[in-house]
Amino acid sequence: MGVDSDLHEIRGIPVGEISEWIGRRFPDETFPQWWMAIFESLEISLSPLRDVAPEWRLRDFTVGAEIVKLAVTTGGVRPSMGVYWLLRLATIARRFEPPIVDLPALIMPDGAMEWALNAMPFSRERALEESVIRKAEYLTAGDEFYAPVGKVFAVNNAEDVKFSALQDVELILSALPWVYPGVLNGNLRREVDAWLEIGRQL
Repeated sequence: MGVDSDLHEIRGIPVGEISEWIGRRFPDETFPQWWMAIFESLEISLSPLRDVAPEWRLRDFTVGAEIVKLAVTTGGVRPSMGVYWLLRLATIARRFEPPIVDLPALIMPDGAMEWALNAMPFSRERALEESVIRKAEYLTAGDEFYAPVGKVFAVNNAEDVKFSALQDVELILSALPWVYPGVLNGNLRREVDAWLEIGRQL
């Protein structure tokens, strides 16, 4: 089965049964590559340039919100990557005029932004501290810090990939401005403002 056939099947079942379907599809474990392929297929299908019936478009936004949640809660992708893709979907939703009605709360700006902030691995103060540590490491690094010239690294070898919590923060911060203009909750906007200010100092 390929990604397209998987997504076709997922679209045909109730949202509440998607988790069970994925468990049957991958009885041992899922793979980040599969989740990413599903995210990308959903993003393409949701383009405002596609002539799709409103009810189909709403279905894909609903499926997308559920898929992203499951990807994160099952450990299929890092929370920051799930947030990144959720904010991509939420950004697409904002491009429709008139607005799409009955969207999942997670796709609405306030819901998406709240979910994003909750995924931050640590506080703003800790982010600044980690940034200072990282800069010091870069400045004092010896040759062993850099990848040896000519060494071949396996792309899918997790042991070769080091993705720090600070990079998680930076990935989330990179996507916040896409949805920020649509946020209505004042407290939430102030929290995002504070994070974006921190982001300029990292």
